[in-house]
Amino acid sequence: MRTQQDSFCVIASSQVSTTNLAHFQEIIIPSAQSQTYYDNLFPGGTIQSKIASWVAHGGVLSANLADCASAPGAGGGWSHSACSVIASSYTFVGGVKHIGSFSDENTIVTSSSPVVTGKYGGTHGGQIVDNSCLKDLDCWGSSSHAYFTNLPSGTAIILRETNGPVFIEYQYGDGLVIATTTSMEWRYDYFQPSYQNLKLLANEIGYQNFKTVCQEKDGDGDFNGNHGKGHFNFDEDKCEDGDPNQVSTSDRGDGRGFQSTQIQTVQFDWMTLPRTITITGLGIVGGTTALGTSLGLPVTFTFVAVEPGPTTPSSVSFIFSDGYANAGPLTGGSVILHGW
Repeated sequence: MRTQQDSFCVIASSQVSTTNLAHFQEIIIPSAQSQTYYDNLFPGGTIQSKIASWVAHGGVLSANLADCASAPGAGGGWSHSACSVIASSYTFVGGVKHIGSFSDENTIVTSSSPVVTGKYGGTHGGQIVDNSCLKDLDCWGSSSHAYFTNLPSGTAIILRETNGPVFIEYQYGDGLVIATTTSMEWRYDYFQPSYQNLKLLANEIGYQNFKTVCQEKDGDGDFNGNHGKGHFNFDEDKCEDGDPNQVSTSDRGDGRGFQSTQIQTVQFDWMTLPRTITITGLGIVGGTTALGTSLGLPVTFTFVAVEPGPTTPSSVSFIFSDGYANAGPLTGGSVILHGW
């Protein structure tokens, strides 16, 4: 994380129940911890409800779940009777469980995943290959410690061993879980530098960061405003779909259109529901005069879009520096401020 210049803080497993997780957009669970650590994280055998709720509200969780390691203080497991022949898995987010299985042979299932391609891996990332020992997946003195079971519908399997998946990605509520039982942290910080392999962990961290920052934030539709029926269109997720970030309307409610020319600020609160985005900037108000002359009036603008709540529709509002403003609920179309 330091290599990728990410800011972060560390809390103990005993602090999870008393920490306001809404302060965080990403959470990373490290592998190979003590039994106390796993029992704190899985009270009663089920993942902390605060963590599951945080994911469901839109958090991105990177869970490195290789357990039962041999190093001092790393021999705990997320199971009843952990690390024994009668071990019975605790339950992770979305009902996922695991079965202990030390394997030195992992294979690529989804070659297009950024975890494999290294698209967001940064300096230490890169393309993952599987063509010989230590290049990049096999022969790490247990390349994976277990395989996952009870996968949610739609789970993407990225890597697997003979018995089952060892690297997965799935959505849970409005959030995302990227989970693995591989020993990628061990190989990143291996005791013999000539045998280090930095790529898999770097790829995972970079991908998690990308998915956190780059979520759907766009909308299009009609609204019944307090100063006329209007139309809106906005896009603030160029990183996700490649479309330019912009705000526009073919009719802001007074028969005149508008197109932004510069986005100056974007404010977004991802954990307060319903989610709201506020965009300010510069643009041009169009239209024609009574004589048919084209207008092109430069203005500043503030645009606000609100996702639907359990009992309320989406809504939008415009404020322009030419004195016109309009706000109201949607009568058609949508506002989407989360997901992928």
